[in-house]
Amino acid sequence: MQLSPETTPQTLQQSYFDGDGEMAALTRSYDWSNTVLGPPEHWSQSLLTTVSIMLKSRFPMFLWWGTELIQFYNDAYRPSLGNEGKHPKALGQYGEECWPEIWPVIKPLIDQVLSGGASTWSEDQLIPIYRNNRLEDVYWTFSYSKVNDGPGKPGGVLVICSETTEKVNTLHKMEKTVTELAESESRLRYMLADAPVAIALFSGKELLIEAANKKILEVWGKTEEVIGKPLHLAIPELKEQPFLQILNEVFTTGKPFYGNEVKAFLEQNHKLEEVYSNFVYQPLKNADGETTGIVLVANIITEQVVTRKKVEQAEEMLRLSIEAANVGTWYMDVNTRDFIASSRMKELYGYYPHEEVSYDAVINQIPEEYRNKVRLAVEQAIASGESYSIEHPVTGYHDQTQRWVRALGKLYPKTAGHTAHFSGLTLDITEQKRDEMRKNDFIGMVSHELKTPLTSLNGYLQLLIARTKKTEDTFISTSLEKAHVQVKKMSTMINGFLNISRLESGKIHLDMEVFDLDQLIMEIIEETKPTLQHQTLTLSPCIPVSIYADREKIGSVISNLLSNAIKYSPKGKKIEVSAQVSEGIVEVSVKDEGMGIKPQAIEKLFERFYRVETKHTQNISGFGIGLYLCAEILLHHGGKIWVESEIGVGSTFYFSLPLAP
Repeated sequence: MQLSPETTPQTLQQSYFDGDGEMAALTRSYDWSNTVLGPPEHWSQSLLTTVSIMLKSRFPMFLWWGTELIQFYNDAYRPSLGNEGKHPKALGQYGEECWPEIWPVIKPLIDQVLSGGASTWSEDQLIPIYRNNRLEDVYWTFSYSKVNDGPGKPGGVLVICSETTEKVNTLHKMEKTVTELAESESRLRYMLADAPVAIALFSGKELLIEAANKKILEVWGKTEEVIGKPLHLAIPELKEQPFLQILNEVFTTGKPFYGNEVKAFLEQNHKLEEVYSNFVYQPLKNADGETTGIVLVANIITEQVVTRKKVEQAEEMLRLSIEAANVGTWYMDVNTRDFIASSRMKELYGYYPHEEVSYDAVINQIPEEYRNKVRLAVEQAIASGESYSIEHPVTGYHDQTQRWVRALGKLYPKTAGHTAHFSGLTLDITEQKRDEMRKNDFIGMVSHELKTPLTSLNGYLQLLIARTKKTEDTFISTSLEKAHVQVKKMSTMINGFLNISRLESGKIHLDMEVFDLDQLIMEIIEETKPTLQHQTLTLSPCIPVSIYADREKIGSVISNLLSNAIKYSPKGKKIEVSAQVSEGIVEVSVKDEGMGIKPQAIEKLFERFYRVETKHTQNISGFGIGLYLCAEILLHHGGKIWVESEIGVGSTFYFSLPLAP
């Protein structure tokens, strides 16, 4: 190439690499003399023309030139190199140095074109390249074409390309979305088919059944044969009911209809059945807002409604029964102690029906000698969950009338929607209580009168026993001892009746003192041993235990439990007594290997005059007052009594008392 006098290398480079773009400027300023290509004035016309066309083009182009595959590219291609990485050093760089990550993929294509093969074409081809400081998946649509450097002489490879990464990723997302939609539709159809709610689709004003899931077919009592039929023909029993008219209004107005606990009569198993449901008729509309169909979604609640109605009926019957029995009722929140009393309950305590009455207000109308007993019984029932049953007098707040009531209650634990509460019934037992009190007064009077001759008889027997020991008359001595035992039994029974009379009249007296319970237990065991019928009585070692109580009455509790253990245990069996201290209380137990007690009898065991009746107890004497007295004595001391038993294995009676302060 010959240069005119006015032409310099700079002006030549300027003329071929003219343009305002970034790559034109870089190409002009690049020192090509340090490359194998040499300065541009030595380049072939083919190379100059190709580079010039490429730099001016607004379509992405890339050029490899010569055997070293020196690189050129334009502004349109520049973004595909990323913000950090190959640009700008890719300009003038050897191809293999620039593209090590993809060279094994693209070099065969370059060689194919340079060796005379046809131009290549690739569409949306994945060719990962390093850019933006990482290896990225990049998609290209490109063509490799040979550029000759003279007739029949290959000079380089021109790449005309377009990055399609965004398009491909968008297509992939669309394909994924379509796949997910297809899967979702499949799942939706499956879910709707097996959904626990009833679903149906009606199309057109004729309400053709276009779709119906298993649940709605079950409710209708039909099969899939109804699909495609008008609703009024498929379910003829609807003609006499309001549903077809409601559906027609929904279709006409385009407004949904909601039904709550609606009753329908549907033919199931060849007979009309009541079906209750919560449902919605939802209109379906086209793009113009016209109603084209209606979707029915219904939650079948027949069982819940029927159950609720039965409960309501039972509650109504209970309410009528309570009113007929003239019984008062109460409800108390265990946590807040909020108290709700019925009108009859208020009346029994001398309040007016419209008055607000608190728990303390009710308790205050109980005479002082019974008040603490009632409070303790309430707290024990709440703490243990055991049934509450107690009788006590009441003094009316306004009328000052003296009444006797019997209260029966129970703790109801916390449930969904309901806090833990204590509730029950209160009955007026004034008349029967007065009869009982008259009877108790009579029993108390008779018992008191019997004590005097029994005391004298006991004294004479003791004198006779002392004298017969000197005569060494075995028969008389034995007979007197037996007579003495029987007198003691009679005296114990009479004292029991007297105690019942005092308990129920509220006149029982507790002579409270601090004493050693372990010492009392040992004393009573020693007194009891002579009455053993070949059983073994043992006391487990226990630490000294002091309590504040009535020593005589606690002694009678222990004595009664030991006496029962002996009476109900076969010969040769063991009776074990123990006392354990824990968390401010002492727990005493009396364990036997007797016949055991049935579960249904345990609940009544501590009631007055209750006796377990079996073939084994027919010949065992008693009036059923011993355990009742034990329970009452312990209740007055703030303690409690209970039993664990197994038929054929034995029973263990427990009682607990607070330790001395």
